Amino acid sequence: MLKVIILENDDYQADYIERLVSQRKLINPTPRSYDMKIYLRTSDPQDVIDKITDEEYLAVLDIELDSQLSGIDVAEQIRKKAEFAEIIFVTAYQEYLPYTVSRRIEPFDYISKNNQIESVKDRLRTDIDEAYIRYQNYVNANSKHQEKFAYEPIHGVKRQVNFDDLYYIESVKNANRRLRIVGKNMRIEYHGELGKIVDDRLLRVNQSTLINPLSIQRFDKKERIIYFDSNEVKVTVSYRKLKLLTNFLENK
Repeated sequence: MLKVIILENDDYQADYIERLVSQRKLINPTPRSYDMKIYLRTSDPQDVIDKITDEEYLAVLDIELDSQLSGIDVAEQIRKKAEFAEIIFVTAYQEYLPYTVSRRIEPFDYISKNNQIESVKDRLRTDIDEAYIRYQNYVNANSKHQEKFAYEPIHGVKRQVNFDDLYYIESVKNANRRLRIVGKNMRIEYHGELGKIVDDRLLRVNQSTLINPLSIQRFDKKERIIYFDSNEVKVTVSYRKLKLLTNFLENK
């Protein structure tokens, strides 16, 4: 999914950009909605920097933000961290354009707020369409593009594993706040708490285990055992979670 970031300290400007993006997601030149969402709307450049990970973004950025950090500083960090990013500057300050070149930002577009509002909207619509085409081309061309599961082994350090390779995450027995990720050719331990993992793709099957239900190879309902990949990799389902898992598998 293409995540849209709006960095703008003028509420009116931010409102119309957000509305335009939301409308373009549903009404566009294709027969389908765009696979994108508003990921972050903020006037704080540090907020953007803190939330950027190794994912795909369309960033619509102002430059002057009444902060020590500018939109160009944010764009530079997006370029360093993001796997894919199209960056659109919407600003009243044309004199900053050379800095986007010298700092190798490579923006997709540089739109002046001094233009008529309808002109800005038309330009943004066109940019969103073209940025989404580039995103689709990127996804299609990248044979290794897969959904990821992100974890934080050390505070401030992000790591990812391919979600398709993930079997389950469990609390390590007799170890305080320690988790183990188990998957295809994968066994990773790190400091963390199961209760702090928020991911709708995962399913809790007992007090200490979250599973990737799409990786289930076989489920023995009588014995309440889930098998992944082979009979060697398995998890026991609690009685309380048995109905939840059964309903999920029946509706899969």
